[in-house]
Amino acid sequence: MSLEPCPRALIGGTLIDGTGRPPIEDSVVVIKGDWISSVGIKGKVEIPAGAEIIDVSGKTVMPGLIDAHTHFFRMGVAIVQLVDLSETYSINEALSLVKKRVSSVKKGEWIIGRGWDESKWKEKRYIVKDDLDPFTQDNPVMLSRICGHLITLNSKALSIAEITKNTPDPPRGKIDRGQDGEPTGILRDARHLVERVLPPVTEELALEGLKQACRKALSLGCTGIHDAGLTPQDIRFYQKAYEKGLLSIRAYLMMHDEASEAAFKLGVYTGFGNDFLKIGSIKLLIDGSMGARTAALFEPYSDDPSTKGLLLIPPEELNMKVKKAHNNMFQVAIHAIGDRGIELAINAIEEALKENPRKNHRHRIEHCEVLSSAQIERIKSLGIVASMQPNFVGEWSQLGGMYEARIGPKRLRQNNPYRAMLDEGVKLSFGSDCMPFNPIYGIHSAVNHPIKESRISLVEAVKGFTLDAAYSAFEEHIKGSIEPGKLADITIFEGDLTKISAEKIKDAKVYMTIVNGKILYCKD
Repeated sequence: MSLEPCPRALIGGTLIDGTGRPPIEDSVVVIKGDWISSVGIKGKVEIPAGAEIIDVSGKTVMPGLIDAHTHFFRMGVAIVQLVDLSETYSINEALSLVKKRVSSVKKGEWIIGRGWDESKWKEKRYIVKDDLDPFTQDNPVMLSRICGHLITLNSKALSIAEITKNTPDPPRGKIDRGQDGEPTGILRDARHLVERVLPPVTEELALEGLKQACRKALSLGCTGIHDAGLTPQDIRFYQKAYEKGLLSIRAYLMMHDEASEAAFKLGVYTGFGNDFLKIGSIKLLIDGSMGARTAALFEPYSDDPSTKGLLLIPPEELNMKVKKAHNNMFQVAIHAIGDRGIELAINAIEEALKENPRKNHRHRIEHCEVLSSAQIERIKSLGIVASMQPNFVGEWSQLGGMYEARIGPKRLRQNNPYRAMLDEGVKLSFGSDCMPFNPIYGIHSAVNHPIKESRISLVEAVKGFTLDAAYSAFEEHIKGSIEPGKLADITIFEGDLTKISAEKIKDAKVYMTIVNGKILYCKD
């Protein structure tokens, strides 16, 4: 006979419960087993006899944070295997890390790096093959820009991928070329040209990566993720990790388009699974990224008037794919960053709903960055969830930053307009896209939006990473808020976030992370 676990009571903290209600000081949260049993103010909530008392006075208690758009599996693989270029501040610094890896690998072995961001480099330019070739003659190299929509290959990698002067641009991407027509090494939204020759991810690497990613997530107060754009093999690795007890946070799996046909034939649809591992939406891409100048805009880029970005799928094909997913009871999650991309995403969802009306579809637009007021109204009227990444604002929306360079000061004011969207009644589901993976930084960025009229409150920002993130996965009935009857997924931050200045939110450290009523991370 199994014994009931000892109840726990979190006492004395300031509670931000995820619902949008005002914070509660001197709170009590009682946990019984996997579930929250009672919530209230100290002295007014009965604490069960024999309960383990955890004094969280002076700390902030909130629901377990949910990153509603990330690349969790790929982040885990990167932690284990790839060269991390995310903290570099010059091309030379990035090259030195690649050189270090070259010195430690065998001849012919691939070197893969990720996370470089030229907007933070003093040179303010992309890395090209000529930067890499002098010291990488014997090893193919692929370095992904932080957005993932632009990569740089050295000559060895170009040769293996058979990308030459005569290789045409793919239908939905671009090969950058010099004046002589030779590839510079830069591929924009065309990484599929090289991915077919990359070494496959092994099960051992995948499982260790997921284990490491979970460890990182828990240390940052993240108890759930929506992993965007998974292949069938990736999904199998998730299942293996779950079976082996390595998956310590909840995962909502957003399938890559290539996995959708198999899912249709199998007959599964959004929501299949359990509270820890669940089939989510079908991820579709309409455009690229602002950093790579491939986000689809109505007007040209301010810093490159020769382009308005790229459409990665013809509108009629997008419409067909959305209808098919919708008719097969799948949620769709359409990557659309530029205003033209967003318009096409809205149109596709609207057309699917006209043909086959369905309440509570919760179709999503991922990123949803450069918006007009008319688009905001349409998103609300159609019941579309805006799945957005506030950390982008923190990274690139400052005056004089990368976004202003790309789209100019007028369109910058249309970029990530959280206040206007919430005031219109749009559901905002917040994530990170791993740029960087850190929910408190996203909360900080939403509260401190460089465009003052787009700022939202701390309570609203927390809701975007909790209850509304859960809503975007049809899970608000079991998680996303600290209320009786909800799963005991709880994050506790050191300090009272309601009492510190808004500028210091990003510095808050996680004290404890609880999943299913179990303490899985504690700073002490």
